[in-house]
Amino acid sequence: MDMTYDLTLMPAAAALAVACATTAAVFDHRHGQIPNAVTYPCLLAGFMLAAISGGLAGIGLAFAGLLASGLIFIIAFAAGGCGGGDVKLMAALGAVLGLWPAVDVTLASLMIGGAIAVFSMARRVQWGVLARTVGLFALLLPAGFRDAATVLKPRETHHTVRFGVAAALGLLWCLFMPDFTPLSLVR
Repeated sequence: MDMTYDLTLMPAAAALAVACATTAAVFDHRHGQIPNAVTYPCLLAGFMLAAISGGLAGIGLAFAGLLASGLIFIIAFAAGGCGGGDVKLMAALGAVLGLWPAVDVTLASLMIGGAIAVFSMARRVQWGVLARTVGLFALLLPAGFRDAATVLKPRETHHTVRFGVAAALGLLWCLFMPDFTPLSLVR
């Protein structure tokens, strides 16, 4: 199956995707939400562009891209791991880009989102508390791993990654470094 693509050969789709993703990134960074006024027009324009440039086959690729990018985020949304705006943004980008570019942008965005999450967590670490917790865990370990882990159960906090930013960066990665994208490593 041919997974190659070149976003520079689809300038209208690339420009629409960049406009949608950067607008969503700004809203997500500033307000923590990606408005429907950004995602729905992008989704509709993606299908219109696909119909104009590829006819029925183009619409099929747009729908495949929507599913490829959107399904993993629907699952994450159902599990409480992302917001509805993230789902709609990735589905819209998938419809604009088509199947293989959508898969590549999704993988790149997930990688960037993971890196952002790691850096965000590392920034919030309270090193003294961590040292005490690890020491206490080591002392309780002879009582059994499960008992030690139960005593040291961390407090729940809710921190989120602004995935609109990760999506925009993932798209730019695939656009400007096409030889170093996640799918290019398996071609």
